[in-house]
Amino acid sequence: MEKVLNSILMKLKESSKLEPKFDDEIQLSRLRLKVPFVRKIQKTDYSNPSNSAKENFLIWDYVWHNTNIFEVKSLALYFYQHKSLSKEEARKILSWVKSCTCWEHSDDLSKIIALATEEHPEIALPVLQKWVKSKNKWCRRQALVGMIEYSSKRKKFLPFKVYIKNVNALHGDNEYYVQKAIGWTLREIYNIYPKETSAYFFDHAGKISPTAFSAATEKLPKDEKVKLAIQRKKLRK
Repeated sequence: MEKVLNSILMKLKESSKLEPKFDDEIQLSRLRLKVPFVRKIQKTDYSNPSNSAKENFLIWDYVWHNTNIFEVKSLALYFYQHKSLSKEEARKILSWVKSCTCWEHSDDLSKIIALATEEHPEIALPVLQKWVKSKNKWCRRQALVGMIEYSSKRKKFLPFKVYIKNVNALHGDNEYYVQKAIGWTLREIYNIYPKETSAYFFDHAGKISPTAFSAATEKLPKDEKVKLAIQRKKLRK
């Protein structure tokens, strides 16, 4: 596995004209390669159809856990996006969140986890519900975005009360990326359950943070936004 990881790293370093730059905030080094370029490398160089699913997972699980290069970790995520996962793969990829250190990887993980939640809710959902109490902010973010990501991609939906339970649990969270996730998730819930979500906005307008509120209500009709702004001011007095 180490040889595979080293060959991946060599390939990416050869493609970058810049020296790796350590990012203190995320504790990873960046090769500063463009995302479309890295995605193309994954598609052309690392989508080996001769490998079994088990072999592929052993490779990418090892890569994810054993590199400190941002783009190398991204390759592991790109491999599993838009793929149906087995139950065992879903269980293991859920654990990747604990090694996530930045919003870019969190969002790419959400694409995988949301599909896993749709296909294997009995495995993914209890984990996401547990994560609302996690000390890890990226786990708390996945407790929201990992339920749905983009509603337009989902073929099956969870009940409104399941989505909103996790939202309610995190309203008071102090982390910026968790608050952004609340706004994102409420916006996507509105796309599926507009009547229930509109009522929720009206009842909880004073509780939703400014960071979450703007994203959550961006799809609302203008007249509804005006009424909601009045209600929000009233509830936040």
